[in-house]
Amino acid sequence: MELDEAAAPAMHTCGRGHRSSLAVAVSAAAAAAEGVGGVICLACFSALLSDPLSPSHHVSHALSQLSLALRADPAFARALGARHPHLLAPPLVRALAAAAAADDAALARQAVDLIVDISVASDVSVSADFLGRLADLLSSHLLEMIALQPILGTKQLFSLTSFKVYSFPEVCGEILFVLYKLFLLQGTPWEEGDNEFDALVSREKLLRFSLEVLLKAQNDDARLNCVALLLVLARRGFFENLFTSEQTGIDMGDADNFMHTDESALNSPLINLFAEAIKGPLLSCDTQVQTSTLDLIFHSLSSDFNISEQIKVLVEENVADYIFEVLRLSGKKDPLIISCLQVLDLFATEEETFIQTLTVGFPMLLSTLRYVAEIPFHPVQTHVLRLVFLCISNCPGIISMPQVEEIATKLTEIFKGHSVEALGVASEVFTLSCLISVEILKSPSSNNTQKLSSTIQEASRNAVVSSIKSYGHDNQLLLYSLYLLKEAFMHICSEGSNPNSYTKVLERSIIKTCEDYLLPWLEEVLTEVPDEEVVLGVLETFHVILLKGSEVESMKFSQTLASSSWFSLSFGLLGLYPSDLMKTRVYLMLSSLIDRIIGSECGEAIQDAYACLPSDPLDLIYLLGQRSSHDLNLASCQCAILVLLYVSTLYGERLASENEVLAALEQYIIVNNTNFSCGISDSMILTQLILLYSLIRASSVGYSAAYNAEAEKTIFRLISEKEWDLLTISIHPLALNWLFQQEALLSPLSYQLLNFSKFYSSNKNQICVHLDKMQIMDIQMIAQLVVSGNNYVIQILVLLLKEVGEEGREDDAISVMNVLGGLLEIYPKSSNQLCLEGFADALRCSYYSTHSLQNFMTCSLIVFNVLYSANCKALIQEGEWLSVIQKLLEHLKPKSASQSCGQEEYLVIAILCIVLRFSTNQVLIEPAKAILFSNSLVSSVEKVVQTACTKGPALSKHEEDTTLGESLIFVLLLNLFALKSLHAILQDTIDWQDYLQLSDEVDTLSVLSIKCHDLCRLLYSGSSLVKLVASQCLLELLTRISEQRNSKGDELRCSWRYLESMMAVIEGLLFYGDYLVARNCGMCFAMILGWEKFGLVEKRAIKDSKWCRIVMEEFVMALAAPGLTSRCFTNQHKPAAYMAVTLLKLDRVPEWMKSLFDSSCISGIVNNLSASNVTAEIVMFFRELMMRNYLNDEHIATLHHLFQVCRKQAYEDNSKNQFSDDSLDKVVADPGDIDQICSILIHLMLSPDMGYNDAYKEQKKLLEEIDIFFQVSTTQ
Repeated sequence: MELDEAAAPAMHTCGRGHRSSLAVAVSAAAAAAEGVGGVICLACFSALLSDPLSPSHHVSHALSQLSLALRADPAFARALGARHPHLLAPPLVRALAAAAAADDAALARQAVDLIVDISVASDVSVSADFLGRLADLLSSHLLEMIALQPILGTKQLFSLTSFKVYSFPEVCGEILFVLYKLFLLQGTPWEEGDNEFDALVSREKLLRFSLEVLLKAQNDDARLNCVALLLVLARRGFFENLFTSEQTGIDMGDADNFMHTDESALNSPLINLFAEAIKGPLLSCDTQVQTSTLDLIFHSLSSDFNISEQIKVLVEENVADYIFEVLRLSGKKDPLIISCLQVLDLFATEEETFIQTLTVGFPMLLSTLRYVAEIPFHPVQTHVLRLVFLCISNCPGIISMPQVEEIATKLTEIFKGHSVEALGVASEVFTLSCLISVEILKSPSSNNTQKLSSTIQEASRNAVVSSIKSYGHDNQLLLYSLYLLKEAFMHICSEGSNPNSYTKVLERSIIKTCEDYLLPWLEEVLTEVPDEEVVLGVLETFHVILLKGSEVESMKFSQTLASSSWFSLSFGLLGLYPSDLMKTRVYLMLSSLIDRIIGSECGEAIQDAYACLPSDPLDLIYLLGQRSSHDLNLASCQCAILVLLYVSTLYGERLASENEVLAALEQYIIVNNTNFSCGISDSMILTQLILLYSLIRASSVGYSAAYNAEAEKTIFRLISEKEWDLLTISIHPLALNWLFQQEALLSPLSYQLLNFSKFYSSNKNQICVHLDKMQIMDIQMIAQLVVSGNNYVIQILVLLLKEVGEEGREDDAISVMNVLGGLLEIYPKSSNQLCLEGFADALRCSYYSTHSLQNFMTCSLIVFNVLYSANCKALIQEGEWLSVIQKLLEHLKPKSASQSCGQEEYLVIAILCIVLRFSTNQVLIEPAKAILFSNSLVSSVEKVVQTACTKGPALSKHEEDTTLGESLIFVLLLNLFALKSLHAILQDTIDWQDYLQLSDEVDTLSVLSIKCHDLCRLLYSGSSLVKLVASQCLLELLTRISEQRNSKGDELRCSWRYLESMMAVIEGLLFYGDYLVARNCGMCFAMILGWEKFGLVEKRAIKDSKWCRIVMEEFVMALAAPGLTSRCFTNQHKPAAYMAVTLLKLDRVPEWMKSLFDSSCISGIVNNLSASNVTAEIVMFFRELMMRNYLNDEHIATLHHLFQVCRKQAYEDNSKNQFSDDSLDKVVADPGDIDQICSILIHLMLSPDMGYNDAYKEQKKLLEEIDIFFQVSTTQ
């Protein structure tokens, strides 16, 4: 640079030849005043500053000369501003950078002052140029902020922000960026050594300037610079107290060189200006601008100690609405979501102002909840949950049913993530999730929400599980999970919640959570002495379930608690926590527990006296043994102690040793003997006293330990004289059994059983819950007593039945018989004990006192069930049974004349059948004879049979339309059992061939009977069931005729035509579809074939029979090639086997038998056999073939091996099939169930051997035939 003083003003050139347009002249006056003059060449000036090798003192001199010229000569300043002012911007900025790099503060300050002077003298573009270059250097880190710290002050920066700059927001953005970079390192640069500006005023001016720039900025880059600076200022605390300042403007006298704005901006409060300024950036398309703006809001409010008023203004200015809109459009951009929720969470501190806006933005919160709930450890999970909770708790009606289900589902996912690891979710997230779940349950939309039940079910379970795992780290979590569990249960039990399948499932799930997790945890953690508050929370939850739960579920839960040593645990808690609160909770819960277990509000005694009860169980035992005649409080405590002792003893718990309890109980009985009216006036307490004493005496220790005879005598007197009731309280079976073992108590126990009988008769269909430890006395418990034996239950029932029968108390008699009927349904073998205790005599009394048909049916049903289930050895009272049978026969007399039968007649006939069946074992012979020789019964049977026979082929159809079918079935069954009875008790007096004669050929039999020809008619025309019973009767008759002829050698007295007609009917049923009918007919046909040994008539019949060969051919086909057998012969080889055996036994075997059963045929049959399809009939058939020499050695060897395998398999099966099925022991429950009664009689008809099932009998018969086969084969 050169300064040429001689040069003319018009021509300014430098020595280096730069053109004159780059030279600026200084006026003479200025030159004289400031010591400068001549011309300043801008090109030389720029070159000097740009040369890195220029000495610093040269650069400093040049800067000072130019600065002096600008200040001294306004004309020079105008000329410089008009001619190439931008030429100096690059070298000045480079000089500033070089000075800063060389740590030359003086030189750097000169450069900054010159930049400010040139900017003031030039237009706005020069300032923008300087600021832009400074910003580029700062952003590229070529200029360190540390270099600017001592030289760049507020005054210089304010000089750059003149009204000309403010008119261009983009330029202001560059200024703010420079300030932003400065403030990153420098705290308050104007406060050091600068006394012109008041600090507070300077802060407000800077904030207002920045906010106004932000308000008018349209470019995202400028907005970003503004927000960045404001954010730094907020973090430095610039916003403290400013938003609450009463100033609405600034002192323009101190800001002449600061800025000029419009009037509205100057008069607007800073907080309102802030609210308006941030709206634009919030709606920006640049995510960084939005995020930075949200961070600015958050930090500006966080830095103010009095943010309540600021939040109110921001909410009133609708800033929250803008934030919700940003949240809606966030598109799962995590930084943006985090910033939004942080600010909204801060707004939520001003609940009253913010709640209305929050409800509007609730849908956006839900969409955000969907997102953050899926991400574990998301930083704003707590914020969004807090906002959701705030909204739902203040406006419960805001959520719809779908939203309820959605929120519950998301909370369940949070709980599930927490349950994976004990500390997997923040504690606040967990507690907020619990609180929101509770608020959801309280909302109107939660009622009848199907999906909510399953989600709350899972959420409550996961919450409890995770809080238990976290116990020890954060104990409060368990309290919140218990709060959720309790409120979920209260939701089920609330009046507005209609019980349905979903609520029942939720209730069961909550109770199961308590049973599976809370109860075991409580038992386990007691050794560590947990927080009393947590223990009380668990007890409160259990107590709510006992008080509010449904009858069934709360009963199950109470049983679970009681079975888990709850009494011991409760007194353990009283020992660990001696506070009054714990004592109250424990005793009140025990009161509710006992109410559920025993019923009848038995726990009220504890509820009334809990305040006076001690916490130590030994003290309770001591109090029980005291005299309480003059102390009502003590009497009340003793009643409560009796309840506690009784229920705890029921479940095997002992508050003290059994000897101590028994001694205290006996002392209580003795010392209060003279005045029980004070201490034990309630019958319920007396009942508990009696049952407690009985249970302790019945225990194993009680039996062996000594007892006080005086106490026992007193308790027996109380039982006999006082009013007590076994039906009102739950009873332990051992206690009840001990009572019924005491012979001295038969009379009072008889009264109790009568009451029970009346109750049972009116509540027969009531379902009782049977438990291991105890139950309300019901028919099941009575049956258990009978099964156990060694008590007087059966004896009392029989005596009671006889007593009420003799006294004519018909209703009481029916009640007792109903109990006996129920007893037989449960334990049919109790009929033996009944018979041994004189049941027949009691029945006789009941029958003769019965007048109504219903009572007669009830009594008859008991008789039927007893006789059906009883053993022969138990029927010892034959005389009494004869009276019963005579009464039944009297009942049938009026019906015999009218031939009309009803259900009661069928039931009576069934009883007669069973009596006749017993007579075959030489039991009940006299009652059987009364039946056999009953003229009215014989006449009735004859009329029914003749009526049926007259129907002819139409009989089967007629059976379906009338009662004739049922009557005929029962008459045939009666005839069958009569035939068996006649054979057993009157064998020597009966000529069985009389059954072969027509009615006009011989006198009618004087006993109960049906002739063979009538049986054949029924066999031919009747239904399948009639054919079955008739064929069984015919088989029985023919068997008796054959046996009698075999023993006496009598000739047949029937005609040829009679025999031929019989064979025709039998032959036609050999291929009948019912196997049993075909088997019976086959055996009958074989029996008739066997008669040929005794007369010519039979020989002719056999010779002319054409069915024999046909049957044998089918028989061979069935054994050798089952697939070629005709359909009518399928599974009918057993009847044919009997016929084949009979033919082989004839003296003269038909010739065609030899050709039919040749060697090849027999080989085919043998090869087709296996151990699984061999029957006793097949073995019998091969035995006859062997005896007739139809088998060769190879056949015999093969059969030997096969039968060995069969015998081994039969022995193995016998151990499994020996005993009869349980179904055979079932008795008839309804006297009108004629089908079941008929089925029982059919079963008895087909099962002559008592006590074994059909499979066992088949196996036994097979083994017998195999043994005979082996014996015959060894002898030949």
